[in-house]
Amino acid sequence: MFKKNWAAKVLALASVMCMFVISTPAVQASDDVAIPEKLTLDGGKGELVLNGTGTRKKFGFKVYEGALYLQAKSSDSKKIIEADEPMAITMSWKRQGPIDKTTDVFSDGFKYGAGANYDAQKSNIDIFIKSLVKAEKQDTWKYIYIPGEGTSIQYNDKVAATITGLDFKKALFSIWLLEDATFTGDEALRKGMLGK
Repeated sequence: MFKKNWAAKVLALASVMCMFVISTPAVQASDDVAIPEKLTLDGGKGELVLNGTGTRKKFGFKVYEGALYLQAKSSDSKKIIEADEPMAITMSWKRQGPIDKTTDVFSDGFKYGAGANYDAQKSNIDIFIKSLVKAEKQDTWKYIYIPGEGTSIQYNDKVAATITGLDFKKALFSIWLLEDATFTGDEALRKGMLGK
């Protein structure tokens, strides 16, 4: 009886250890959100590494965890925004995001993020805004840019739209990363994503 129980315990322990070995490494960004340390691009296009994470807060409540993925770590927001190379931003939601509020935030963000290119990017911005969905707790949104292909807009790994052009990617990523006197954005979130 003792030997059977001991064997069962060893088998159970071995199973747990195997789970730890094969699981994807992740950074525990907060109490209930684990952010993967790497993001694998579809179609054998390589891997991106986690540059940094930050928490978006509103009225003291945690809204989502933002994560920036790059080919190589960097804290230079301007270079990241301007770079024509694979990168991604993910949003891991910690609470519901009403569609009207989310739409308003992105609409305002694009006005600053696109800057002088706003009118030229208006049709692309409209496509993005129309793709938005209501965010639910534990949802993951991804914006993945691939040179020559554009920015893939994904909600829980389902592609909602792909918007071509480097200028749109610059406008979108600027919403989080732009450091400018006219647009401060969420400083704590930006610094976290830049790894500062």
